[in-house]
Amino acid sequence: MKGTNGSDIEGLTLPIDEDFDPNIQLDNLAPKTTPASTIDVKLWAQTICSQLVLYLGHWPLWSGCQTSSSVCEQHDSPALGSELGAAVLSAPHVQLLRLGDHTLASFVELPAIDPPCGGTTPGLMTSDRQVRVLLRDICGKACWDASALYYDPLICSSEPPEPLPLPTTVDSPRDNTLSSLPPPLPPDLLPDYKNSPPDKHQLDHVLAYIGHTSPEVACGRRLDEAGASPLAPGAEDELVCALVAHRNAERLYLATRDSDDECEAGAGGAREAAGPFEQSRVLIAQLGTLSAARRAHAQLLRRSDRLLRELRNLDQQRCRETHKVAVIYVGKGQETRNEILSNRCGSPAYEAFLAALAWEVELESHVGFAGGLRGGGGGGVSAPYVATLTLEALFHVATRMPADSPDAILNKTRHLGNDEVHVVWSEHWRPYKRDTLPTQFCDVLIVLYPLPGGLLRCTVSRKPDVAVFGPLWEECIIRVGCSAALVRGAAFAGGRAVRATMPLYQHACSERARDLDALVAHHTLPATFETFVTRVREPVPPAAPQRDSALPPDQSSGRLANALLDHGASSWGGGEPHSVSPRPTKRLGPFKRPPPAATPQPPAPRHNR
Repeated sequence: MKGTNGSDIEGLTLPIDEDFDPNIQLDNLAPKTTPASTIDVKLWAQTICSQLVLYLGHWPLWSGCQTSSSVCEQHDSPALGSELGAAVLSAPHVQLLRLGDHTLASFVELPAIDPPCGGTTPGLMTSDRQVRVLLRDICGKACWDASALYYDPLICSSEPPEPLPLPTTVDSPRDNTLSSLPPPLPPDLLPDYKNSPPDKHQLDHVLAYIGHTSPEVACGRRLDEAGASPLAPGAEDELVCALVAHRNAERLYLATRDSDDECEAGAGGAREAAGPFEQSRVLIAQLGTLSAARRAHAQLLRRSDRLLRELRNLDQQRCRETHKVAVIYVGKGQETRNEILSNRCGSPAYEAFLAALAWEVELESHVGFAGGLRGGGGGGVSAPYVATLTLEALFHVATRMPADSPDAILNKTRHLGNDEVHVVWSEHWRPYKRDTLPTQFCDVLIVLYPLPGGLLRCTVSRKPDVAVFGPLWEECIIRVGCSAALVRGAAFAGGRAVRATMPLYQHACSERARDLDALVAHHTLPATFETFVTRVREPVPPAAPQRDSALPPDQSSGRLANALLDHGASSWGGGEPHSVSPRPTKRLGPFKRPPPAATPQPPAPRHNR
């Protein structure tokens, strides 16, 4: 423990091996001083609750699904360009809002992408526009497409009009009800859905059965018999006729509505076109944003280039912790770097370890964290990937990357050398040396040596400034069955220990929460209720007409203010009408009419007051 050479101890003999150093490095055993914790417990609790609601049971990701959407405001709008730029600020169909203290919402109105009735129930229709809602919060960015769903009455307008019922006389019995039919079932039979005939209501059978089994409630008449009409004689027939006539009139109007609109359009009376933000404002209002209770939570955002720049920066951030881990295979007798990096595959035990370490993803179609690898390039075709509620990790496996040329081996060396944590599966009889793959990184090195009996010997080494972590430690023996879970946990813990040594390092959720708070604080536009409602209806207010455009802005505004102050005066000097006051703009007091300058006037006589 104190670094004493084993050969100096009396009575202790060790085998002579030039590659074996019996001196124990004190840096790996000395206690490390960890920095004070700066974890915001409230923020972490809020993040975990949101992630549990959104992503619980979401792993592994199914094909084409993302936890954080990459859709932006300019998508499906060719006039806004290919990126989030200045054209979004002047777009009349885009509105930027703040919902609550930690959520940013963008409402974008677009033409309907799907055809009418596409994906809906037959008989239901969607509008010709849809509203795209982009939500940015602490868990990432989400995109929803909403469309108004309604029932089109034109479907039933083709039905023939219902004939008007003939009025009945006062003395005729009311035989137009189903209750007047004789019951086809015995009255002592309990009705159910199996023995009920289709030409009669089930309630009639139930009433007949109750009246037969319990005659005390019948009061001398059948329970399924229709009672006397509360209306005057003949009034019921008139009411039914009026209702049927009204229904036929509505059907006739719906049948001729489209032809009348076409005729009006042909005659120059076209219908007024809906505004570019028509459906979006309806959705915003129906979501309860305009209610008095939600007024303090919904605010407008200032449209500026700085807002777009910070939104782009926020979209580039990860909402979860990410890790890149290098996995290297060393075969028997392999000493040099080129021999080790030229392996295309490993032993069956190594391949089983990789299969248990993470699930294999195709890099070309992978939508999660890629760790700097791109499909079809120097990163290979596939790679092990794992994700949880709070982190994503991709393993740079040396045997998965191409090694058919010196450039490919150099590219593989760059990918592996830039990783902070290296996991080495060594089947060589010599211990693995850290300088086998020269790199300035590799702050944590975990080496696995297979042993007989399904066991593994683990060595864990780290740089002096990296704190102690678990669950693996130096010279521990583990079973092969649990090696993947232990190595995966140790690799992530080692990556966190390395990042803890970096100055001003923040977790992904802390950094995202800080940027969200900055966006809310710097870009919220306080507005009255009237202004808020007006901007919800029209995201971009119409430009005000300019006056005195030939004059500088300060001079024209000064003249306009003087004209307003002097409103009501009829003449100056010679009695001609005036439009702009000759007084300085800062003089606001009462004025006196100056004497005419054409001819001198005699002094006015004095009067006693």
